[in-house]
Parts: sequence; C-alpha cells; structure tokens
Amino acid sequence: MSTTSSADELIHRTADPPPNAAFLVQPTTLTILGTYKCTAACENCCFSSNPYITKRLGLSEILTFIREGASYPSCKLVVFSGGECFLLRNDLVEAVKYATSLGLNTRCITNGYWARRTEYGRRRLLELRSAGLGELNVSTGDFHQKYVNEQTVINAVCLSVELGMKNTILMVEMQKERRVCATKIANDPRIRDLLVQHSPRFQILESPWMPTRFDESIEQNAPYMLNRNNVHLRTGCTSILTTIVLTPDKKLGYCCGLSRERIPSLNAEWDGSNLGSLLEDGARDFMKIWLWVEGPERILAWAAAKEPRIDWENRYSHHCHACAALFADPLVRETIGANYRERVDDVLMRFIVRLRSQDSELHDFSTFA
Repeated sequence: MSTTSSADELIHRTADPPPNAAFLVQPTTLTILGTYKCTAACENCCFSSNPYITKRLGLSEILTFIREGASYPSCKLVVFSGGECFLLRNDLVEAVKYATSLGLNTRCITNGYWARRTEYGRRRLLELRSAGLGELNVSTGDFHQKYVNEQTVINAVCLSVELGMKNTILMVEMQKERRVCATKIANDPRIRDLLVQHSPRFQILESPWMPTRFDESIEQNAPYMLNRNNVHLRTGCTSILTTIVLTPDKKLGYCCGLSRERIPSLNAEWDGSNLGSLLEDGARDFMKIWLWVEGPERILAWAAAKEPRIDWENRYSHHCHACAALFADPLVRETIGANYRERVDDVLMRFIVRLRSQDSELHDFSTFA
C-alpha cells in the first residue's frame, strides 16, 4: 500500500485476508438505529441527534434486517437505539415482538423521556415488555439532564425493574467536572432501594463522554486517560465485526462505536438483501481484523512509537475516541500506511488463535489443520 493512496483507502484493505471465507468473526449483535431524531440535542452527540430530524427506517426495513441477522447462529441480541428509539412507537413494539419470535434477546437504549408521567411510562414500557423486551438501558448525565430531568430517569429505571426486565442499566456520562455522577444518583432513596433489592439485575455504570472530533478533548480524571502506563490494559475491540448496525440512511455499520458515523470504511451500503456479502467483505479488511485483535489504543500507541510526533498520551479516555484518531489524524494514517506490513503476520496469527478460542462449532478449522 502506498502512502500516496487516497485518504479513504489509506488504512482500508491493507492485507490479504484469511484464506477460508467461513473463517470469519461471527456477528453476535444487531443494533438498529431506527431514527436519529431525539427529544434531546446533547452536545457532542455522536449522531448530532435532535428533535427536528425526520428521516427514519420503515418497519419492513427493520424486520428484514432482523430476519437476515437471525440467520447467523451466532447472533443472539437485537439492540434498539438512536436517536431515541421510543420515538418509533408501535414500530418498536412490532420489531421487539418479531425479534423475540425468532429467539433473539432484545434491548432498548433510551433517555427515558417517556417516563416523566409514571402511568404513561408504565403503559409504554408494558407494551414492550409484553412484546418480549428483556433489557433497558437508560442514559443520563450532565448533557442529558438538560433535556430529561433526573426524576424522570429514575422513574424509567424503577418501572423497568417493576415490570421484570432481565437487566436494567443506568448509564451515566463521565467527565472530570460534572454535576451528575453515579454516587449522587445512588443516594436517591428509590435508587438506593433498587440497588439493595435488585442487584445485579439493576446496575449503575459510568462511561467517559467523548467529543465528536479526534482533535478535541473533554477533560477526564487522570486514571481514565490513555497513556504509556496503562495502554497495556487495553484490549481488542469487542464491537468491530461482532455488532452490526443499521442506520436511518440504510447504511450498515461494522461496529456500534461512537465515532463510526464519521469513518467511511466502517460503513457500507445495505440494499436489504446483501448482509452476508457485506459481512464477508468487512471481515476481509485487515484494519478491522487488527482492531478486533488489538484494539485502537494499542494500535495508536504502536504508531506513536514509529512516529514520535503523534500526540496521543493523556488525550483519549474512550476507545472510540482513540479509534477516531486512527482514521482521521493524517499523521497517524501516514504512519500506519508506511509501517503496517511489519504487523500483518503477527496480527493474522493472533486472529486465528483468538477465533480458535471461540465456539468451534461456528467455524471451519479444517483448512488450518
């Protein structure tokens, strides 16, 4: 690969694929972004969601995608996100019902706006629970609570536990200076009761809030910032090639990453019937394999070891932010393009070893005997 290649090609298809087409990373999760419309307009939202977006997937498109994905024995979960997936209204209920009928688990990721009035929220969530919804993830934090207040969020998770969801998670944005944190929320009497009586079926988790551009930053506490002292703790990406995304633009995403929308080679055009060929095509891309094996943080640190001008330490706290740097930072791209070949054999060997450690029934190892 020449370093004079176009930007979109620079770190795409950088090596020969494994020889057996069946010998690929298997999809485990379908994520459906039915709309980017949202009742909130959070700063640094990865999809720039807001209340004024109108484009959305139709129910037939959603069901077709679920049907295609369910044909893979490895696929066990359908996640409905956005945007705000509850704005799909009855289409969301029908999609959950259909996924359940195919034996798939289901999860909704929401800001919880629908629970402002408890009785209305109970009706909305009961419809989905009756359709088979098993998990509810509710997002909150300083940015979200500008639009959905804390008591509404607490209503949502209380209703989820009350209605018997298998798992209910309250996900809290994390940054260095913030008003909303897991500790504060856990002190609410209703949340405290949930944690005592329903853990681990109910959990509060925190995740770093990241900017949409690789060259911007949101200050985090020091232990969360990537640097040479902790990069060895980072692992391969658990989303790339295993979580397959359908967007409102009918694009297929090869991961559910927060930076995926702005990385052309992590997206492809879906025509409603070509999921298999797109998955095989994506799984033959060395960069995706490398991300699955090693993760973006380690690749970024390796590139910086080759090119000291790469500024990476204490800039990234979220793995998707580090991934954005791999694809968008010109110096990182140039360095990978000039040096990646020395890593190909090692990465592909580790790829095969990692696949062998997975369920052998999902793979044909005969050609590697």
